[in-house]
Amino acid sequence: PVPVPVSEGEDVTLKPDYKIKKGDVIQWQFGDKKLLTHIAEIRGETRRPLICDYNADERFRDRLDLDETTGSLTIKNTRTAHSGLYKLHIRTSRRTLQQRFSVTVNEKVEVKSVNEGSVTLNPDTEIQRDDQILWMFGDLDTVIAQTKGGTGETHDGADGRFRGRLKLDEETGSLTITDFTTKHNGFYKLLIISSRETSCKKFKVFKQ
Repeated sequence: PVPVPVSEGEDVTLKPDYKIKKGDVIQWQFGDKKLLTHIAEIRGETRRPLICDYNADERFRDRLDLDETTGSLTIKNTRTAHSGLYKLHIRTSRRTLQQRFSVTVNEKVEVKSVNEGSVTLNPDTEIQRDDQILWMFGDLDTVIAQTKGGTGETHDGADGRFRGRLKLDEETGSLTITDFTTKHNGFYKLLIISSRETSCKKFKVFKQ
């Protein structure tokens, strides 16, 4: 397969080597032999692309574009869940061609340096009222703040290092850590769980 690296949040386009002709049938699939999912196709005289973004546990919903002229497939606003094997089948009047792409979506980590005082970690998406927000810290993903249905709460952490230091904005989902010290250095993870998908954002925060 053709290796295709991409950074999380970017768009990526998978392009066929073969020049598409009007009568060709184009099919895009995602996954391996055990679980192969049909995600897009072009067939018939209308040449109108058919996007099956409700397949594959809806990870592709509203993220796929299929070019009816070239057969290229674009995945918009990629997440790590879009990493994997993509298979292209082109059926012509004379033969069937296949092409494979191995997409790797590299997780993006936002780095923040704190000199003194407080630091605020912001989501990069607009929070909806029914979304569940989880803020986690460290290798064990200890939950330190959460909100659901507009109601938020914070936690001290297993060793109490965050006691009295956390402020969670229930509308934006932003987390502020006050009086930041070196014991608060580390990785912070934000999960936004909606009815349609779960998105993740990571931060590396340290006091110099």
